[in-house]
Amino acid sequence: MGTVLAAAALALFAYRARRAFIPFFLAIGIGYIISPLVRMAELRGAPRVAAIFTAYVLVAAVIGFSLAFVLPPLAMQLDEIVSLFTRDPAVDGLAADWWRRLGFQPDGAASRLAAAAVDRAEIYISEVARAAGRAVSGLTSQLFSILLAPVIAFYLTRDVDDIRDRFASWLPPASRQRIMNMVADIDRALAGWVRGQVIVCTFVGVATGISLAVMGVRYALPIGFLSGVLEIIPYFGPVFAMIPAVLLAAQKSTLTAVIAAAAFVTIQQVESVVVSPKIVGECVGLHPLVVIGALLVGGTLFGVVGILLAVPVTAVLLILGQRLLVDSGR
Repeated sequence: MGTVLAAAALALFAYRARRAFIPFFLAIGIGYIISPLVRMAELRGAPRVAAIFTAYVLVAAVIGFSLAFVLPPLAMQLDEIVSLFTRDPAVDGLAADWWRRLGFQPDGAASRLAAAAVDRAEIYISEVARAAGRAVSGLTSQLFSILLAPVIAFYLTRDVDDIRDRFASWLPPASRQRIMNMVADIDRALAGWVRGQVIVCTFVGVATGISLAVMGVRYALPIGFLSGVLEIIPYFGPVFAMIPAVLLAAQKSTLTAVIAAAAFVTIQQVESVVVSPKIVGECVGLHPLVVIGALLVGGTLFGVVGILLAVPVTAVLLILGQRLLVDSGR
C-alpha cells in the first residue's frame, strides 16, 4: 500500500511540476541529435568537452542561419496563407472553376462534393497555418526553457557514462543487468526516432519547398515547412501536407497541380523506400497497424500532443511489455 501511495504522490508531483521538465525533455532531444557528432569528434581524438562544443557550434550555425534568413519570411507567409484561405474569393471558387476546366458541370453532384471537400480543406489549412504561425511567433514564451536546454544537454552528454553507472548502482544486483538492458533498448529506440525524424523531416521539407519553388507555386517556403513538420505524423501527415500544395498549384494551372501531386508522391516514395529505412532502421520497429492504432488513440486522448508522441511512447511501452513477458516466462 505504501508503494502505491508513493507512486501516486510522485505522479501527482510530476503532473503539477510538468512545466519544469520541459527544458530537460528538450535537452534529451538535443543530446540525441548531437551525440553522433560528438562520437565522430571523439573518434578523431578530441576530448569529450571539445567534441560537445564543436557539435554545438555546428548546430548553432544552422539555427542562427534559420533565425536570420528563414524565420521572418516564414512567419509572414504563414500569416498570408491564413488570409488567403479565409478571405480570398479566388480560393473560395477554386473547386467550381477547377472542375469546370476539367469539363464537369459546376452544378453536378461531383462538383458540389469537390467544393465541400475544398471548403473543409481550406478550414484545415487555415487552422494548421495559424497554429504553425503561433508556434513560430510563440517561441519567445518558452525562451528560458530553450536557453536552458542546451546547458542541461551539455552536462547530460558530458556525464552520460557516470549517470548510467550511478543509476545502475541504485538497482538491486539480482535485476541490475536486466533493467540496464531494458534501459539501453529504450534509449536506442528513442534515439533512433529523434534523429530519424529530424533528418527525414528536413529532407521532406527541403525537397518539397524546392520542388514547389521550381514549379513557381506561391508560398513554397511555408508549404515546405508544413510538409516537414507534418512528416512527424506517419501516413496521415504527408496527405495533409499535400492538400495546400495542390490547391495553391491549381491556382496556376491544372497541369501544375498534377505535377505538384506527382512531386509529393515521388518525395514520399524516396523517403519511405530509401531515407527512412537507412536513417531510422529497426530502432523503433513498429508494425504499420500498430503505428496507425497508436496515432488514433493518441489523437483521441491527447490531441495534437498525443499524435506527435504516439509512436515513441508506444515503442517504449512495447519494449517494457516485451521485457516483462520475457522475465515472467523465466
